[in-house]
Amino acid sequence: MPADVASCSRTPFLQKEVDYGYHQNPEMMSGYMTLLGPGKNRQPVHVKVYRTSLEHFAVVCPQKKVCRPLGVLNLRNTLVERLPAESKQPGFVVRQRGFDTPMCLTFIAEIPRDLDDWIVAFTSRSSPTLHQSSLPIVEEDEEV
Repeated sequence: MPADVASCSRTPFLQKEVDYGYHQNPEMMSGYMTLLGPGKNRQPVHVKVYRTSLEHFAVVCPQKKVCRPLGVLNLRNTLVERLPAESKQPGFVVRQRGFDTPMCLTFIAEIPRDLDDWIVAFTSRSSPTLHQSSLPIVEEDEEV
């Protein structure tokens, strides 16, 4: 996402520092997790979750310094469920909403106290809200 040159510098240039009340960075959360694969195989990954007004997705990369992403998850129509307490692992499952397939991705948080933040970051908003018009409805009379 492009940013203004003046907003990229750490010190204000010929202007006062102004807080506009919004963030230009669409990245919601970033950190290290463990991805559980088939057969309980564990893959340490670095996850970045992004949310804009139109998109909500996560980029999953191996924890190596220079690697291609393992994948990009579209999180707009997903369901996020916390792992059951009997699993004794601080994690969650991401599955596609509205499909009957058993395919899902299981993530384990490396820092258990961050689990709630990860769940909020991965949780998709419900369908876009329709804005109610604040203008009254005007009925027209028939002309004779």
